[in-house]
Amino acid sequence: MRKLFFAFLILASSAASVVLISSCGNKDTASEKEILIDGRFIHSRANVIYIDIIHVEEIEKTDSLILDEDGAFRFRRETDKPLFLKISTAEDNFITVIAEPGQTITLSGDINALAESYTVSGSPATELLAQYLDFSRNQFKQLDTLALIWENNKYAENKMAVRDSLDSTAKIIYKNQRDYTLDLVKKNPESLGSLFILYQYFGRQPVLDPFEYFSVYENLAKKLAAKYPDFEHVGHLNMKVNKTRLAIKEEAEIKNRLDSGKVAPDFSLPDLNENQFKLSDLKGHVVLLHFWASWSSESMRQLPALRQYQQNYGPKGLAIVSVSFDYDREMWTATVEKEKMKWTNICDLKYTDSPIAKLYHIEKTPYFFLLNREGEIVSKNSNIDFVGNDIYKLFRPI
Repeated sequence: MRKLFFAFLILASSAASVVLISSCGNKDTASEKEILIDGRFIHSRANVIYIDIIHVEEIEKTDSLILDEDGAFRFRRETDKPLFLKISTAEDNFITVIAEPGQTITLSGDINALAESYTVSGSPATELLAQYLDFSRNQFKQLDTLALIWENNKYAENKMAVRDSLDSTAKIIYKNQRDYTLDLVKKNPESLGSLFILYQYFGRQPVLDPFEYFSVYENLAKKLAAKYPDFEHVGHLNMKVNKTRLAIKEEAEIKNRLDSGKVAPDFSLPDLNENQFKLSDLKGHVVLLHFWASWSSESMRQLPALRQYQQNYGPKGLAIVSVSFDYDREMWTATVEKEKMKWTNICDLKYTDSPIAKLYHIEKTPYFFLLNREGEIVSKNSNIDFVGNDIYKLFRPI
């Protein structure tokens, strides 16, 4: 057996220590209040690896280790709480290790492609995370294949059929990713690996939306809090769950306030002449609230139908109020003029951050609210033709 030796080199330019280790042949294990990581990465040439602690708000630089001639290293640290560790050679070449007190963890892999090659033992949470990330990589490869097929067919005569086929396949891939994620988290409700998995994105969207899958987030937060009451990442998850719970409650209250038969919330916004328009001033009129934006293609598509309703029912007393979520006054006013929107137009130029968007729970444009003469909500929909029948009923002869 090779003789072990440790040489410590303190770098003046860094608060972290650089540790040169000749071998990790030592067989001892971690004590109850420490973690021990033994690793070996192939294709190393005295590479330096960095071991950092991932906190909720920051990454703490901890150690730099020089691999020995066999690519081996050892990292030991005293701790009475779990640690989320980032082990890397560069910002784009790293792995995440979830280490808990008393664990002796073994790592191996290719120094040039850590995430794609590593194996781990001794940390069930890290093993779970590695299993998930391996599945995800295969899913992304399938999406890459679809992108390549589209690139090769985007000018073909049957390109629309190809696109529809690829879209259908992509939806299956996304569903498989979601189902796999959900299954893994539900089966491992006390694993810190599930916490990492819960936060994963697939493309630009979270795999499990915190609102749609709130019960999953809530259950995991509860289970982990019981097992790891003082761990910062568990505390952060519980904070997010509490915020989401409040948001869901608030959303339910808003939706209840906007149910049919309820009086539409009053508001005031500047019109094209920068005069303040107030919704309650139209009491006694049938009002069609039209939420839209000039940058919304679907909004623009429905404008001809809106003009037709104005032509048919405007003379009978229908008051159309178009509430724009534009941010550029010139673009807004030019569109109103070009599209011959000859009715009330209002906008605060705050884009989707406008308080009106929250007041009326507008998540997409266009959206329509039909109000009767008492200011009560009769119907609402994203398609004007769905409220058109109710407009007819309000104006038909008794």
